[in-house]
Amino acid sequence: MKKYEHEKRNFKREHELELAGPFLVVLSIMTVIAFLIPLRPETSMRERRQLKAFPAFSVQTLLSGEYFDEINAWFSDTFPGRELMLEISDEMDSLHGIQSTEVALTQPSGGTDTDNLDELLAQAEAAAAEREAQKAETPTPAESSPEPTAEPEEVTVDPDAVIEDWGGLNGEEEMLMYSGIVVIDGAIFSRMGFEQTAADHHVMLMNRAGDALAEKGIRFFNIPAPTGISVMLSSEILSELGSADQGKTLRYMFALENDNVGKVNAFNNLLAHNDEYLYYYTDHHWTALGAYYAYEAFCQTAGFEPVPLSEYTEQNMGAFDGTLAHSVASNKIRQDEMIAYVPPGNIRMEIAAYPNATTVIIDKSNDHPSTKYNCFINGDNPLTIITNDDLPDAPDCLVIKDSFGNPFTVYLTQHYHRVIVVDYRYTSEAVSVLAERHGVQDVILVQSIGVSQTRTAQYLLDNQMR
Repeated sequence: MKKYEHEKRNFKREHELELAGPFLVVLSIMTVIAFLIPLRPETSMRERRQLKAFPAFSVQTLLSGEYFDEINAWFSDTFPGRELMLEISDEMDSLHGIQSTEVALTQPSGGTDTDNLDELLAQAEAAAAEREAQKAETPTPAESSPEPTAEPEEVTVDPDAVIEDWGGLNGEEEMLMYSGIVVIDGAIFSRMGFEQTAADHHVMLMNRAGDALAEKGIRFFNIPAPTGISVMLSSEILSELGSADQGKTLRYMFALENDNVGKVNAFNNLLAHNDEYLYYYTDHHWTALGAYYAYEAFCQTAGFEPVPLSEYTEQNMGAFDGTLAHSVASNKIRQDEMIAYVPPGNIRMEIAAYPNATTVIIDKSNDHPSTKYNCFINGDNPLTIITNDDLPDAPDCLVIKDSFGNPFTVYLTQHYHRVIVVDYRYTSEAVSVLAERHGVQDVILVQSIGVSQTRTAQYLLDNQMR
């Protein structure tokens, strides 16, 4: 019996070794491949960005430990086969159905509060009007009255105007509908709904950040970036699709935000120019021109005079393929171009991981068409510092942003000595702490309206917006 048990254990051990052998061989091969630097990619086609470069050696970074941290970041960011693994992961996630972080409107009347937006907006604006009336009845003590701000340049677009009907793309040439996107007249758009819980949470974060910064004497501006579907499509088609009117979404959130939040409504100014090239046909981002019109709206709120676009140098980097370029079956999709505007002035940029990226507009003419959006401030990075040496006495600002903020940030160089740019997806440090550390006078949040209503973005901002 004992001999039998012994032979059984030996057989089991030999069988396990036979099974483990191929796995160990594959693991050994992958380990060797992982350390072959020539096999490591430099660009992510899937994420439309430059991957981290191998860090330059210095005694200072070695002693501080930063050198090995950068190697770890490079190792994970450029691992051979990472793109394929991410795609497989996404495919697996897609099998689980619509995720809570998605805002794609697959069933306009189900799962969102789009149908109730008019009623919710009326309630919010009525409450805001009542608060204003109560403030008017209570005189502010003279000693706490704020100093008057400079009058901004007179503009032709009223950011507070209520716009109900407008023209735009109307599907005369083509209309194709998919689960989360729609193709209209040669342009692809992500469909968008309105969710009250998410919007209310966003308002809470804005008020909390505004209050924390106001205590330190720092101004806070909230710039929700409208997405193309609500700007470029006619109001009639937008309604037929059941997609939310983002002008109303903005008004709802602004009605609930307090006086410590500078509310920048870029929607109306964008809508006034929606016969121009404001959003890419194959991508969810706005173009450099669309970002400029949002910058004009910011200037009106902040008290700056916008620098005319004619004072910038236009740079066309050729064909651009956005993230939606190959997601639909249509031969009528219009070709995008990557057009940037180089700002005037003696401006330099610093990004620790990219010592050669020294200008806010980087020539990507010879890059793959899918990565050219990185021409704006070298894409998304944890920390970017931009300095205009022609404005040594100007204030400094901190920009908290997602990728919509990349082309927008370029225009801020005309009003600030330093523009400190932080991508909120890379840090959770409180904005009040960041602002005080960098000694800025203004904090500006630039975030897509669509992203602002996702659970993921709100989770990332929960610790930061304070």
